[in-house]
Amino acid sequence: MKWFSKAAVGGLLWLTFSAAAFGDTLFVTGYTEDVIDGGQFSAYLASNPMQTLLIYCADYRNEEGSPETVNVSTPLSVAAIADTRYGTTPTANFSFFNTGAGALSALDRYVLAGWLTTQFDFTSGVTTSDDQIQNSIWTLLSTNGTSEFPFGDGLGTGTWITQAATWESSRSVSALTTFESTVHVYTSTTVALDNDLTQDAGSRYTVGIQEFIGVSSVPEPATFAMLGAGLLALGLCRKRTKA
Repeated sequence: MKWFSKAAVGGLLWLTFSAAAFGDTLFVTGYTEDVIDGGQFSAYLASNPMQTLLIYCADYRNEEGSPETVNVSTPLSVAAIADTRYGTTPTANFSFFNTGAGALSALDRYVLAGWLTTQFDFTSGVTTSDDQIQNSIWTLLSTNGTSEFPFGDGLGTGTWITQAATWESSRSVSALTTFESTVHVYTSTTVALDNDLTQDAGSRYTVGIQEFIGVSSVPEPATFAMLGAGLLALGLCRKRTKA
């Protein structure tokens, strides 16, 4: 089994870094659910115009725009979210859940935000719970000490974020990885070009359009391709070792 250890490490590292963002053009086609000026949008990517995406506001400081060149990131690793708006933010520089045992890294925050989008329920229109979910997403990604949005949710109780953290901690590694592979963050490419990460004046949080996040029912084709290529790499390593 020694071949597997070496090959697996190499293959998994390849997959981790291959999951980094790639450029595409995002077209927003509709504002389907207005949740306190955030909520749900319909959209598609130039690379796959036949697939309708349901995406959600991830940051509260920027306006929606379309079309826009974006990086599409999947939160499978720290490296994979480097081109997102908040992916390089140190844990201590978030406004909430930034210290102690409950501290959440940028990677955790994007995964939890992805899960929160799956909890919206618009079958009866926008409800108080939907408002709380949107506030929770914005709270997770609040920086610079901003407290414009109440702690946790619209009631100030943190209920939804607590539920999201509980959900994450209860997942097996494989189940969590499967979910992460379905989460996609759509970030203006101008964000990645901004290297000023100072928390008082850094424009990384304000350049470009609104950042969106969404969850697909199955991994995107690009994710399948990366997984397949990684498995192929593992197989080739094994063959070379046997030879």
